[in-house]
Amino acid sequence: MNRTGRIAIAAFLLAALAARGSAQAQPAGCANPRAIGVSRVIEVNATGGPRFGAQFHRSSLLNDGEVILTFDDGPLQPHTQQVLAALADHCTKATFFMVGRRAMADPALAQEVARQGHTVGTHTWSHRNMSTITTGHALAEIDLGFSAVRRSVGAPIAPFFRFPYLVQDEAMLAHLAARNVAAFSIDIDPFDYRTRDPAQVVRDVVRKVATAKKGIILMHDVEPSTAGGIKALLDELQARGIRVVHLVATGKAETVATYDAFVAKPLTDAARDLLTRRSSYWPLTKEGELVSTIPGSARTAFPARPPLTRH
Repeated sequence: MNRTGRIAIAAFLLAALAARGSAQAQPAGCANPRAIGVSRVIEVNATGGPRFGAQFHRSSLLNDGEVILTFDDGPLQPHTQQVLAALADHCTKATFFMVGRRAMADPALAQEVARQGHTVGTHTWSHRNMSTITTGHALAEIDLGFSAVRRSVGAPIAPFFRFPYLVQDEAMLAHLAARNVAAFSIDIDPFDYRTRDPAQVVRDVVRKVATAKKGIILMHDVEPSTAGGIKALLDELQARGIRVVHLVATGKAETVATYDAFVAKPLTDAARDLLTRRSSYWPLTKEGELVSTIPGSARTAFPARPPLTRH
């Protein structure tokens, strides 16, 4: 067997060890007779930091005709609520990669995502492009994001992570592996942030699913185009016989104690408003130290990457 064949088999075996699928019937009591539902659940073991998606050149977890719904950058009113309503109408589930500061700005909405049975992962603290900051800063962005989302949800979250802009390096991936966090890339991107037209998002997803046959779909629950088009998209996917697979974790994400302490600080209304914006407010230094600059709180510095805490 040639080297290419050995690599392909090894990738398949790694994916098989990292996840196991279980069949799941249409949810009982679903009011929508044409709901897309959930065809099966894949339980992902994040030990060692497995990687999923085309960017990592790993074998797909999916069969032809299957997709995984994922949403980045939220939560954000009112768009996340629109997405949740469409998913509920179709009795289906998705994975939400939340930005830490957005989750802290609206913990009730973050909790609602989890309450409805969706999987919650993270997408850094503040959605920085990791190629523009130091390694220490980048790793702190990852760790603070986990603390913020876990605190906002008020319950354990999945050890699932996606890099903003899909930008990372081997040091960041090694950090995820040491933290037993799975890294998720994508297979299908409708570029929903480039348009405000929901119909365009629907057309692009449907066209790309037809070409790829299967894959992890990237959307953004902060975009009005996705919020306005998600119900029509699910209608169309269901009509075409596409099946939704739900990702869940076999374990829970660990967090860092001092970052937990930072996000536990009470927020003023002004601070909460500031957290919702993509502004110049970054509480992390380039070395990865955490400096509290939230209005109404004392200026405090914490060392980067202290010991982990289990919840």
